[in-house]
Amino acid sequence: MKSKVFIEVHSQHDEDTLVALSHMQYDLFCTRNRTARTLLSVFLITFALLYGNNSWWALLIIAYGCYLLTFTYASANRTAHKIADQIKAAGLPFPASIYQFDDKAMHIISLPEKEELDPLSYDSVLQMGEDMDAYYLFRDSYGGYRIPKKELGEREEEFRTFVQNKTGKKFLRRLTPLRRFLDMINKKKIR
Repeated sequence: MKSKVFIEVHSQHDEDTLVALSHMQYDLFCTRNRTARTLLSVFLITFALLYGNNSWWALLIIAYGCYLLTFTYASANRTAHKIADQIKAAGLPFPASIYQFDDKAMHIISLPEKEELDPLSYDSVLQMGEDMDAYYLFRDSYGGYRIPKKELGEREEEFRTFVQNKTGKKFLRRLTPLRRFLDMINKKKIR
């Protein structure tokens, strides 16, 4: 039996929201890959600049290093666009849901069927993320939910506090490669 609903949010996906969800999934669950790409690209660019002597191979190495830095989300984009293309090819509407947050869990109601799916209990939330447009809750590294900030309106801060208190986790923001690198260095200094 569901307890009293704290807040209800409607979510309608489109191709852009699928891409955003895929990016957040990559940010939260592929930390080693992101860090390795950043470090490798910085090393390659530095090496080519110091020892390349304006040769053709130095330009090639610099180009590859820049590619590693700028195409971080290439795999995530490919996956999101593939899913969007499959939805379009099947002539289906993009997924839409109602999320109801109560004291025990987030209830997911699939639209237009209004079929309730398995609820996401707060203690089973693996990771949470945030970007400028939405909050993200992940059941596991493959399944996540996007809660649009515009649907929360004036209750956005109240929602954030409620979910963080219930899950015991913080919403992590998307970071640029440089910011991630600096945060990694600062964490090592603190230890």
